[in-house]
Amino acid sequence: MNKKMNKSLRLHPKYGANPTMPTCMFCGKERGDIALLGNNYKGEAPKNMVVDDEPCDECKQVMEKAFMLIEVRDGESGANPYRTGYIVGIALDRAKEIFPDLFEDHHRCCFIEQSVLKKVLGDLYGKEIT
Repeated sequence: MNKKMNKSLRLHPKYGANPTMPTCMFCGKERGDIALLGNNYKGEAPKNMVVDDEPCDECKQVMEKAFMLIEVRDGESGANPYRTGYIVGIALDRAKEIFPDLFEDHHRCCFIEQSVLKKVLGDLYGKEIT
């Protein structure tokens, strides 16, 4: 159970336990667990949704080795912008030089608009780089 969630569940009057399958807020893939939202969610919970900032296992592994630039649509803002699905990893030592202020957060990532990422990567944009 997620440490942030209350251990008691108040059932939704119409949807009961009101389950959803959490998705990773970083890559958008299903995490493989189930969240019971109960009455904490107004209305019927969608099949999939971001419920917290806990990364999936794959993103955790990437974050151990690299800083993730997560591409979002131009003009998107807020805590949960629309992700395009394109993610770039930068070696941690280089990323600390480029983004020193971002390493205070416990997650090693940031959102970057598509037009900015295209300018940064130039001809490498869209290619798989290892």
